[in-house]
Amino acid sequence: MTDDAQPSSEEARLMEAVQPLSAEEAVTAALRDAILSGTLGPGHRLAQAELAEQLGVSRIPLRDALRRLEEEALVRIDGRRGAWVTALTMRDVAEIYELRIMLEARCVRYAVENLSDEEARRLLELSKAMDTAERDAVEGRATRRKFYDELYSHANRPRMRRLILQLRDNVGRYHLIQDANHSHEGHSALRQCLMTGDADGAVVAVTVHLEEARDDLLATMADEISSADAPVPT
Repeated sequence: MTDDAQPSSEEARLMEAVQPLSAEEAVTAALRDAILSGTLGPGHRLAQAELAEQLGVSRIPLRDALRRLEEEALVRIDGRRGAWVTALTMRDVAEIYELRIMLEARCVRYAVENLSDEEARRLLELSKAMDTAERDAVEGRATRRKFYDELYSHANRPRMRRLILQLRDNVGRYHLIQDANHSHEGHSALRQCLMTGDADGAVVAVTVHLEEARDDLLATMADEISSADAPVPT
């Protein structure tokens, strides 16, 4: 590549990937992964002194990382009382899914309408890998995010895609890995639409998939609330 030549999009991604992370970026990534994997569960208090020691950083990059995660709605900060991993109520979950259904239905339509045959084939492989990894909490989450990130990138709506991924991350940590049947059915229906370029069908597949995921999660949360409120046998 000559001095005045511009790097390709693939080269630019590779160049970005090898850039060393700043302390703030590294701490943000570590905490985000711990929250999304459930290691730091909803409501967990984030003691800054302990976290700074565990992560081997000073308070400044840790504080900046917590602010970034607050912007992603994963952390709640109270200037006087400290910081906590955000917890969602059933009303929060219902609202998040209402937004996701509106945004993802539109975004998948744009994406499918723009897909080339080669791009569709790559997404099919990513979707199959996503289902294969479903039982592994860490790999399953990573492959799901990769698939939907790449799928929605073809919509050419970067702000919409970022908001969708943020909403997915926020509610995804509440889902139980064992409830995989609906996911596989929804993914299979979406794969068929990707193969045929059926944008209308993709909208239906994504909407039904999200509605089922919402209903499953709300039912699980309601059961947990009922169990917590039940009297202890004497």
